[in-house]
Amino acid sequence: MNTTDRNMRRDVAGRRLPAGPRSWVLLCSASLLLGVGGCSVSYGTTNTPRTTTEQLLLTQAFKRSLIDAVAPVRSGQSVAVETIGLTADQGYANALVEKWLTREGFYVPKDKDGKEALVVRVTLDAFGTVHNQTFLGMPAFTSMLIPFALPQLTLYQATRQRGHARLSMDFLDKKTGQLVGSTPTYEGDASSNEYIFLFVLSTTSSDLVPPVP
Repeated sequence: MNTTDRNMRRDVAGRRLPAGPRSWVLLCSASLLLGVGGCSVSYGTTNTPRTTTEQLLLTQAFKRSLIDAVAPVRSGQSVAVETIGLTADQGYANALVEKWLTREGFYVPKDKDGKEALVVRVTLDAFGTVHNQTFLGMPAFTSMLIPFALPQLTLYQATRQRGHARLSMDFLDKKTGQLVGSTPTYEGDASSNEYIFLFVLSTTSSDLVPPVP
């Protein structure tokens, strides 16, 4: 070995960290890589019992069920509204039916003094949403052999939501309880769908007016 080679090796050895500090650097680097690889970001999609899309699907489905509704009795009378159904949304349904009745020429007193001529009994046969999803690809998963979580790889995914409302109304004489008239069953629908192709390409289709931003 000539003098030049010995000098170069001496310079390289002089620049190397001692064994102790070098071990600490390697350990810290490995810990950092494992920590970054094992981290995942999570976030909440909603802070309310129902998402914005679900609320819009329900409200527009209900309003559409009343588009073709026709009152079976003479307008101009005072009415009280009662709603029954298998969901906890009777209060909202009541308000929408009252609004529809006022547009049809009926009087809905705010004080509810009990002197109304008619009682409109609304039966909610259905008021809710249907959700289904089609997925083709590899779902996200973690493993004891891999120190980090693998993300979901989506070749094709279709997420479909549909709001549906079905109702009928009976008009009763307030004093006698006698049935004065009944409507047929009315139905309304609203839908919102999202599609993902080849990991990152996405599109949506919806008949909500206006659409969800």
